[in-house]
Amino acid sequence: MEQVKEAFAHHKELFQSVVDHLPVGVFCKDADDDFRFIIWNQSNADITGIPASEALGKTDFDLFPRDIAEKFRADDALAMGESRELEIPSEDVRSDTKDRVIFHTRKVALLGPRGKRRYLLGISEDITARYIAEEKLSEANAKLKATQDQLIQLEKLESVGRLAAGVAHEVKNPLALILMGVEYMSEEIDPSDENIPVVIEEMRTAVHRADKIVRGLVDFSSERQLDLQLLSVNTVMEHVLMMVRHELTKASIVVEMDLQPDIPAIKVDHTKFEQVLVNVLMNAIHAMQSSPRAGKLCIRTRTGFAEDQTHDDGLRTGSRMRQGAPVVVTEIEDNGIGIPKESLNSVFDPFFTTKPTGVGTGLGLTVVKKIIEIHQGHIDIRNN
Repeated sequence: MEQVKEAFAHHKELFQSVVDHLPVGVFCKDADDDFRFIIWNQSNADITGIPASEALGKTDFDLFPRDIAEKFRADDALAMGESRELEIPSEDVRSDTKDRVIFHTRKVALLGPRGKRRYLLGISEDITARYIAEEKLSEANAKLKATQDQLIQLEKLESVGRLAAGVAHEVKNPLALILMGVEYMSEEIDPSDENIPVVIEEMRTAVHRADKIVRGLVDFSSERQLDLQLLSVNTVMEHVLMMVRHELTKASIVVEMDLQPDIPAIKVDHTKFEQVLVNVLMNAIHAMQSSPRAGKLCIRTRTGFAEDQTHDDGLRTGSRMRQGAPVVVTEIEDNGIGIPKESLNSVFDPFFTTKPTGVGTGLGLTVVKKIIEIHQGHIDIRNN
């Protein structure tokens, strides 16, 4: 009998030694005794700061703040009712956030002598450092996104500044027409005057035209979250051309349109997509103003299939377009001076510009590329 006792004691010491040397926290609770701890290894003591001498025979409510203990007890009850392992990806075992301890825990019910679930075995890994690093990375990503959104908005406002003179010109004519109509109608009006309905209709049309232009500019300049809607690129393109019409007229640029009539709608944020088109069109206008030839702008929309873009190291979208996937293509071609061959690979780089010092920020095409990428699209630029 003594030999049996010695062997049992030896095996118990060996078991405890093995459990204590495991690199993860190991604990076991007796569900029939109010979930009191009957196993508490050294790694668990190191992680929680609670030695086995204080933990054994105690419950979670004796060792942890009540809110945390209640969470542990709820998980224990769930694990005891399951025939499979319960995984808790992350749980905070201290309420003091200045000295946090985060566990990744697995719990499973073990059978007792009579074949019923009696014991709860838990294995916990300390993931505090990784969890906090992931939190910081998430915060850094959020700050980066906020900075990118600010950059997009600032570039948009610069575009608004460039368009302001043209929009003012477009609004001035309808307002002048309204003023003439008011002056005409302020005089003594003859009810039989056949011009009255004509004047009123012209005034109404002028008001709608001015309102549409101003509303478009205000909507374009507004700051908001990404709002994806199913839209036709043809419709967006026509609206943008209205905004830049004065710039095109002033530069005597001829516009040729070849828009596929049955083009399918795509999911875009219309103001951000307008920002892309305004920026590209303004760049094209500036390029043609520097050219001795008469300006000619060709705008095409069509359906097609994605080409292989795996060679494009600059494309950082999480999901690249699969080769051969159906796509909607917008092409804007100008007959300007072009871009030097050695600069083509740099046009999307921040602060790179071929314009004279003080003209533009060098961020326009960088922002354009970013907007296209957040729409999971692709942009390319080349000389013909």
